[in-house]
Parts: sequence; structure tokens; C-alpha cells
Amino acid sequence: MSILLMMESIVHFLMISVLQMVLVFPASWVLLTWVTPKSVIDRYVRPPHFSEFEVVAYRYFPTSLIRTNLFSLAIAIPLARRIRKFGDIHKQVPLWFNVACRIYMYCVFGYSVFCLTAMGVIALGIKLGFLP
Repeated sequence: MSILLMMESIVHFLMISVLQMVLVFPASWVLLTWVTPKSVIDRYVRPPHFSEFEVVAYRYFPTSLIRTNLFSLAIAIPLARRIRKFGDIHKQVPLWFNVACRIYMYCVFGYSVFCLTAMGVIALGIKLGFLP
């Protein structure tokens, strides 16, 4: 009986998480794209960081959302900085944007990845018969 209660709790947690992912993730993504400082866009959305096609494409919505993810990754994760050759982007953007990108990447995006992974593991466990 206790495993069924635990499974029910996990299912409720994941249902609430799905609701949060549907509302919080897109809203924070669009908001962060909208508040990206123009100085950051002008400084980094150009070669050698982006190709000529990307420079044109990432200036306008909806592809600017990809640019926001790339900036957030570069600010939060050092490996992403080296891949795009951003250098010390985390030191050269405004502090509020640095903090917002880190919160977005670690909390919102990370939480979404965690929940989707947990749902996949639970579905696999049910499919293989390990879970009731």
C-alpha cells in the first residue's frame, strides 16, 4: 500500500510540474528575451559568435528565443561560453541580466529537464513492470 501512496504523490507532483512547465517556462523565456539589453545583443550577435545567417535570424521573434537560450547557457555554464567563443560574457553583461539568466537556466530550465526525465523514468518503469 505504501508504494501506491508514494506513486500517487509522485504523480501529483509531476502533474503540478507539467502545469508549471506549461505556464512558467514559456512566460519566463519570453520575458527574458524581451528584457535582453540591446547592448548585449549588439555586442554578441555578430561574427565570430554567430554565423551571418544566425545574425539575421536571431534578431527577430520567434528565433530570438534561441538567442536567449544561448546567452543564458553561456552565462550559466562555462563550457557553452567556450563553444560559442563568448569569452567573459558573464562579467560583461549587466548584473541583473546575469542573475536573471542564471535563475532561468538553473531553476526554470533545469526544473523542466528534471521533471521530463522523471516522467520518462516512471513511464519506463511502468512499461517494464517495475512499478505498479
